[in-house]
Amino acid sequence: MPKWPGWSRSIRFRMALQYSLALFTLAVLVVGAINLVLSRTLAGNPVTEDVTVRRVTSEPGTAIFLDESAVTALERLANEEAIDRLRATSLLSLGVLFPASLLIGWLIAGRMLRPVDRITAVARDIHSSDLSRRIDLAGPPDELQRLADTFDAMLDRIETGIEDQRRFIQDTSHELRNPLATMAMTLDVALDNPADRTGLEESARLVRRTLDRTGRTVDELMRFARRELPSPSDGPVDLGALARDVVEEFRVTAEGRAIRMRHVGTLGPTIRADRSSLHAAVANLATNAVRLAPRGSAVCCGAGRMDGWAWVGVCDEGPGIDPADHRFVFQRNWRKDSSDLAAEPRTGIGLSIVRHVAEAGGGLVTVTSEPGVGSSFVMWLPLVEGSDPSLVTGDGIHPLRDPLFDGV
Repeated sequence: MPKWPGWSRSIRFRMALQYSLALFTLAVLVVGAINLVLSRTLAGNPVTEDVTVRRVTSEPGTAIFLDESAVTALERLANEEAIDRLRATSLLSLGVLFPASLLIGWLIAGRMLRPVDRITAVARDIHSSDLSRRIDLAGPPDELQRLADTFDAMLDRIETGIEDQRRFIQDTSHELRNPLATMAMTLDVALDNPADRTGLEESARLVRRTLDRTGRTVDELMRFARRELPSPSDGPVDLGALARDVVEEFRVTAEGRAIRMRHVGTLGPTIRADRSSLHAAVANLATNAVRLAPRGSAVCCGAGRMDGWAWVGVCDEGPGIDPADHRFVFQRNWRKDSSDLAAEPRTGIGLSIVRHVAEAGGGLVTVTSEPGVGSSFVMWLPLVEGSDPSLVTGDGIHPLRDPLFDGV
C-alpha cells in the first residue's frame, strides 16, 4: 500500500480538497449546462431559414451567390466549429480551475484553522508551574469559539485542581512539621538521659499524645483531600446526642485545664448526614475551644433547631477574635499573631474542614466573636431541601441570632 506524504494526510489538506472538489463540481455543472444549452440551441433550425439568397463577397470585384441550402450548410458548419471551440475552451478552463480551486481551498482552510493553531500554541506553552494562559478567542459563537471556551474552562479546572493539590501538600507539611519536631526533640532528650526512668515515662507519654494528635491531623487531611460528600451510606444523626458525645469526649481533657464542659440545647433535631464527618467537625471546634479557653472558664457544646435549620456548635470564653478577622478564620493556615491570644497560635485547616463538612451537607458555618468575650462557631444544616440561608445569616459569616451566645 503506497505511503502518502504527511501533508496530504493533514486536516488542512483534506479541507482544501473538499473545498476544491465542491467548487470544481459546481463549475463542471455550470459549464456543462452552458454547453448543453448552446449545443441544443445552435443545433436547431438555422437562423437563416427565411433567407432565400445571400451574397457573400470574398474580395472586391468578385461576387458569389449561394442558394438557401448552401447558406444553411455553411451556418451549421460555423455552429459546429463554435461548439467544438466552446467545449475545448471549457475543458481547458476546468483543467486550470481544479489546481486553482485547490490552492484557494488550501488558503481558505489555513485561515479557518488559524484559531486551532492558536489553541495549539497556547497548549504548547502551558506548563504545570504556570496555568494562567488562556486562549480568549474572540469572534462569533461558532464551533471554534465553543472549542476555545471549552479548552479555557478545562484549564480553569486543571488550574484549580493543581492549586488545591499544591495547597494540600503545603497543609500536610505544615500540619505534620510541628508534631514531628516535638517527637524528635522529646526522643533526643530521652536518649541523652537513658537512666532517668521518670523522664523516659514523661517523654513516652508526650510522644504518645503527639502521635494521637498527628493521627487525628492525618485523618482530617485525608478527609479534606477526598472532599467527602453525602453518600448513600449517610444515615439519621441526632445532633443533640452528637453534641453530648463530644462533651463527654473532651470532659477529661477540659478538667485537666480546669475548664467546665457543658451540654446545652435539646436532644434533637435529627438529620440525614455522615455522622463521622459531623463528629470530626464538631470535635475540631471543641479542640480549639478547650485549647484557647482560659482556666476556670466554660466551654459549651449543643444543638437545636431555628427557623427551619438545624444547628450544632461550640462556644467558649476565650480570647475572642477581632471582627476584622472573621472573614479569614475559615481560610487554611490562618494565623492571628497576637500576644494576648494563647500560647499556641491558631493555625491549620480545622475550621476549613468544618466549613467543608457543612457545605457538603448543604449548610454553612457562622462565627460570633469579640476580643475578651469569647467565640461561638455554629454549623447550620438544612432540615428540608431548599431552606433559605437568609433566615439564619445575612452575610454568610455572622448569624442573625446566635443560639449559643443568645441562649435560644
